[in-house]
Amino acid sequence: MASVNPEQVDKTEFENRTAPATKSMRYERTKVNLWNLLGAALVATGFAVPAVSGPLEDGVDAYHDRAFAKAAAIWQPLADKGDPAAQYLLGTLYAEGKGVERNDATAFMWFQRAANQGEARAQYNLGVSYAEGDGVQKSETDAAKWFQRAANQGMAFAQLNLALLYAAGKGVPQDNIEAFKWLLLAFSGLPPGGARSDVAQAMTDVAAKMTRDELDEAKRREHFWKVQPEQKIGGSAPK
Repeated sequence: MASVNPEQVDKTEFENRTAPATKSMRYERTKVNLWNLLGAALVATGFAVPAVSGPLEDGVDAYHDRAFAKAAAIWQPLADKGDPAAQYLLGTLYAEGKGVERNDATAFMWFQRAANQGEARAQYNLGVSYAEGDGVQKSETDAAKWFQRAANQGMAFAQLNLALLYAAGKGVPQDNIEAFKWLLLAFSGLPPGGARSDVAQAMTDVAAKMTRDELDEAKRREHFWKVQPEQKIGGSAPK
C-alpha cells in the first residue's frame, strides 16, 4: 500500500500525478498478500490529480529541493485553513519525519482531516494507518472502510488492498466475487511491473476458488463499475 515519492519524479510529473499514496511521500514497503494480509505498509502508486499551483506548488518545489522544513512551513497554514491537499502533504512529512519530528499520530490526524474532505491519497494512507496500527489502534474494519472510499475514486492500490481483504474476509465479509472484481480493476489501473504481477497471482489464487458463474458475475460487476469521485470541499478550518 504505498505511493510514489516526490523525490523519484520530476516536478511536472509530480504535479500531474498523485504522488504519494504511500503514507504519502514515504513508505514503499507494503506488499500485502492473501496469506499475510496487511502485514505491511504501502505500495507505490500514481494516479491522476489536478495540478497544484501557488503556495502548494511552492511547497512541492521546496520538497524537491530537500528543504523539508520550508515545505512544512508553507503547507502548515494551508492545512490549518482546511486545504485537503496541504493536509495530506503535511501528513506525509510527519509520516516521513522530514522537516518535522516524525509522529505517526500527527500524520494520522492530517490524513484523517484530508480524507474526510474526499482526498483519495489521504484515504488510502488512512487505510494503511489502520491496517498497521500507525498512529491509531489497528482496525481491519476501518482499514477496509478507507480503502473502499479510495478504491471507489479509482486508486488502484486501494482496490488491490480491498480485494485482498474481501478474499481473506478481514474487515469485510469474505466474498470472492467482490475480491475478483476489485482485482480486475486494480490490474487495469496499475502500471506494468511488480505490483501488477502480484495482482495477477492473486487473481489466479482467487479464481481457483470460484465457479464459472461467480467469475462471470465478478467480470460483469467490473464491466459496469464507474469511478465515484468525491467532491473536495476544503477552504474551511479542519474540525
